[in-house]
Amino acid sequence: MIKKPNVIEKWQKRNKYGRPGVPLSATKIAIHYTGKPDVDGDKTVSYFNNVVANGYKIGNRYIFASSHYVIGLGGEIYQLIPTDEICYATNSANSYAIAIEVATTGSDNHYTDATYKSMVHLCAWLCSYKNLNCKKDIITHTDVVGKKYKLCPIYMVKNPDKMQQFKIDCDNLKQGKITVNDIINCTSPNYNKKISDNAKSDSDNSTSSNNQGNGEQYADIPKMIKIIHDVNYHKTPDFKNSSIAGIALCGEVFTVSQLIKRNGTDMYKLKSGYYITTHAKYVAKYK
Repeated sequence: MIKKPNVIEKWQKRNKYGRPGVPLSATKIAIHYTGKPDVDGDKTVSYFNNVVANGYKIGNRYIFASSHYVIGLGGEIYQLIPTDEICYATNSANSYAIAIEVATTGSDNHYTDATYKSMVHLCAWLCSYKNLNCKKDIITHTDVVGKKYKLCPIYMVKNPDKMQQFKIDCDNLKQGKITVNDIINCTSPNYNKKISDNAKSDSDNSTSSNNQGNGEQYADIPKMIKIIHDVNYHKTPDFKNSSIAGIALCGEVFTVSQLIKRNGTDMYKLKSGYYITTHAKYVAKYK
C-alpha cells in the first residue's frame, strides 16, 4: 500500500454549518478549487474552521461549507474532517464523496509543482485506503453539478486532458509504477520541457538496451512511449497469460529503460520494471 502523505490535522469542531457528524461511506473523491488564485491553504482552513463553523451569514442566509482536506500552494495537506464523516462541499455528492479543496495560482488557476504532487499523493493514497479506482472514482465538483452551475476546479474543467493525466498520474503512483519524486506537474506552463528533461534524465541513468540472450546492444530506442491502444503489460519479457501484470490504457505514457529482443515481437522494459510490446498497433514514440 502506498505510504500516507504528511497531513497537518486541523480538526473542525462539530457544528451544523460544516461538520454535522453524519457518517460517510466514500465511493468518490471530489476535487475543488478555492475560487481565487494565490490564496494559500491556511487561509482556507481558517475560513472553514473559524468563520463558517461559527455561523456566517451572507445576506440573510447562513453559509454551509467545509472540506475534508485542503492543499496549499506549498503542498501542505490539511485535514479538517475525518473521511468517515460527511462535509458540505459537493452538493448532492456530499453523501458519498471525500472533498479536497486545492489552492491554485496564476490567471488560469493552475497548480504549483508542490501542490500538484500533493494532490496526486493524497488521491492515490485515498484510493488505496478506500479501495477506489483512480481513473473512475476521482471526480470534479462540476461532474456533480454541471458546468452551468459551477466550473470547479476551473483549470481541470477547462482542460479535461489535464484532468485525465492527473488521474493517470494518481493511478501510476497507486500501482507503484512511479514514485512521488517522479510526478511531473501537467498543469505547469513548462510541462512539455519538464517531460523532455525527465526523459533525458531517465535515459542517462538507465542501462544500455540488451538482447536477452547474447548481450547485443541497441541504441535506437525511444526514451518514452505512449499507449495508443489498450494493451497488457507483463512481469516477465514474454506474452504468456501467466505473466500479465495489468493493462496499459490508451493515452498513458511510460519511460523505456531497455529494448528486449525476442524471436517474435520485441518488448520494451519500462522504468517500472514491467515489460510491454513494441508493436506499432499499441505503442508509439512519445514526442
